[in-house]
Amino acid sequence: MDIKDYDNPFKVEETRFWSVKTIPKFLLIGLPRFIFLLVVYIIVIILILFFNDRNINFQNQVAKWTIRTHLYFFGYKNIDIDPKSQELISKSKAQIIVCNHSSYIDSLLMVYLFPEAKIISSEFVSKIPVLKKLGDNRCLYLKNDFTGNLTGLIEEALAKGERIIFFSNGVCCRGDYLLKLRNGAFVPRKNILPIYVDYPEKDYWIMGEHDMMIHAMCLASNRTNKVSVKALPDYELVNEDMEGDIEIFKENFRRYYAKGFGVKLSQKSYKDHPFYKIKNPES
Repeated sequence: MDIKDYDNPFKVEETRFWSVKTIPKFLLIGLPRFIFLLVVYIIVIILILFFNDRNINFQNQVAKWTIRTHLYFFGYKNIDIDPKSQELISKSKAQIIVCNHSSYIDSLLMVYLFPEAKIISSEFVSKIPVLKKLGDNRCLYLKNDFTGNLTGLIEEALAKGERIIFFSNGVCCRGDYLLKLRNGAFVPRKNILPIYVDYPEKDYWIMGEHDMMIHAMCLASNRTNKVSVKALPDYELVNEDMEGDIEIFKENFRRYYAKGFGVKLSQKSYKDHPFYKIKNPES
């Protein structure tokens, strides 16, 4: 087998929204859902603006059940989490949470599972008015789509005892691969809760953020979609992770994650993503 075929975390079947098969499904199933979601957005914004805007617990509960409504209307009527993973999530003391990234639904799932946590997000999301309003108190935005130093904000949040969710792949890729990881989750040198979100292969989404709405429309056009969530015991740092080069820490965690969840270790990174190469032709 050619190594290029083996290590190809960005190879998925192309999704076409503008097709004879998909458009009628969207009009019948997806459009009513989007109208309902618009109503939900309006209600949530009113709640945030006029009721207990500074009450963090209130905001977390509003976010959790708003997100659950979103997931339901994107076709995710059930979230499959095995009892062992539920126990690991509930008992974890880790402030750092690292999740794989193979769909934009990942963000919704993580906010639903960890409504009290902050999430690292790209500037692209902050440019979408409704999402920005909902994310103002729970997102740490990168300065642009791929770069930006958030170390100071991350350390400040951790010092307050807050938890932070990282999609350390940096971009979406196939769920059966783990890319070389970005530094953000590892700079603080803290224990990490590993989370794995899995979808059927047809639902992997590796296109750029500019196609986020097409992704949403395709999912909303299906009556039912499937997703499962798994967790591993907290990755606890050893001396090598604490004192050695950060690359050693990242690779130790990668091996722990890949072995525990049964995924392949890719030698590629976010810089090999097709969308990144389009935006950064000289990289």
